[in-house]
Amino acid sequence: MSDLARDTWQPRLQQITQAWLELEWRSVAAGIRPCCLTSVSPEELVAKAAILTERGLVALPLQVQGVSQYSYSSTGVTAEPGKPIAFRIVIGKPDAAIAFKHAFDTSDNIEIGRLLGFPDCCQQFFQQVWVEDGCVDTTWQMATNTHLPENRMVEVTSSPYANILWRWMGVRPVPHLPCSFHCEHTIHFGQQLVQLGRDEGFTQEMDWLMEILNWSAEWSALHGIAEIKTPILKVSTRTDATPYKYTVRRTGETAPVEAVRGLGFPYAIPAKPLLTGSVAYQRGIEQAIATPTTYPDWYATDNGFSSRFAMDSAHRPILDLALATLSETSGTVIDLGCGNGALLQKLCAANASITPYGIEMEGDRFAHISTLLPQFAENFVCGNLFEDEQLWQGDRQYDLALLMPGRLLEIDPPQAEWLKQNLKQHCEHILIYAYGDWLTRYTHLAGLAEQAGLKLLNPDPAVKCSLATVQ
Repeated sequence: MSDLARDTWQPRLQQITQAWLELEWRSVAAGIRPCCLTSVSPEELVAKAAILTERGLVALPLQVQGVSQYSYSSTGVTAEPGKPIAFRIVIGKPDAAIAFKHAFDTSDNIEIGRLLGFPDCCQQFFQQVWVEDGCVDTTWQMATNTHLPENRMVEVTSSPYANILWRWMGVRPVPHLPCSFHCEHTIHFGQQLVQLGRDEGFTQEMDWLMEILNWSAEWSALHGIAEIKTPILKVSTRTDATPYKYTVRRTGETAPVEAVRGLGFPYAIPAKPLLTGSVAYQRGIEQAIATPTTYPDWYATDNGFSSRFAMDSAHRPILDLALATLSETSGTVIDLGCGNGALLQKLCAANASITPYGIEMEGDRFAHISTLLPQFAENFVCGNLFEDEQLWQGDRQYDLALLMPGRLLEIDPPQAEWLKQNLKQHCEHILIYAYGDWLTRYTHLAGLAEQAGLKLLNPDPAVKCSLATVQ
């Protein structure tokens, strides 16, 4: 791990782990599952008892363990005299906790899994692989349940909610060992837990969790040693002994700014975002946009997002469509309601020949544009996009306009019509997008566009952004 990655992500990993420990018992209190299984120190058990009682829950000790050096372990550590100990406890309502204790004492793994809320398919998988086959690591079997191996390698793309390749670092979306990377029941369970985390005030931790789980990662095993490579760190741990190397690669959708640069998976630098070989990149190299390696607090919150990851996820389809529309050529792009200019900054970083323009009403957001796009600061206007005429004067033309169509529904029809006529007269392409409540309220982007007097060129109801025309 580099110094930058350590400084940035080590405290975040610790916060995620602490949030997860809270979600273990809070998921029981919320009725998502009957029980949870966790380990606590004697001091933590005493402190937690009153909190659990207030929620109608009890903590029932099952066994005494030694303290593991790992954040995640599926097997206990034997307690030794004179060394720190932890209690392995079950948390649940009294009847459920007693039922769990009986199942634990009789090694009834199916009942244990049911009380912990694990999917039936994953319980059967655990029984076969862990209990009957005696394996200590289920990663390879999980991968081969997802895809057939080729040359002792499985490559998968999957929902982050079924990605447990980070579990050795204490980062995981579910508490169980899934039967496959595509297990629908696991994905649903993970979605419930992450949403609970947000509801319980752990929004930042859940954003970091989902960002990490969307990165590429590789697990490999040889001679009983597993190596897990991620963009920011590498971990070695034990696995089942094999005479040959077995590899599982999960291809992610994003990579952190602090990622290690290298030629091998998962360190490979994506070719598309860099565009280093394009004519546009070479023309813009002398005036390249500086991309920060750290981000101020306002970078995402200016634009209504709780974190950089949430903003990057929402921006991704817009960036892809905008870049495809401009085809790596030079062009002018106007963002109508540009916030602090973060979206335009990303466009300029991917295509150095783009010239950005924008308008933003809120003064603090507008002030931050000069930080993100200092060389284009004069191209931005602080004003009302439904009244200000500066960006539409004369025969000025834009290759692409970016607009959230819900804005047209927030003002009087004559003002909306004025903007639509300027779009029609001055813009070659119009890219509209929406996320959050706007899509929920109107079911899909096409419905929102129709209400705003626009027509999608891509009628697919699943799209979150599309080129459009003025009706």
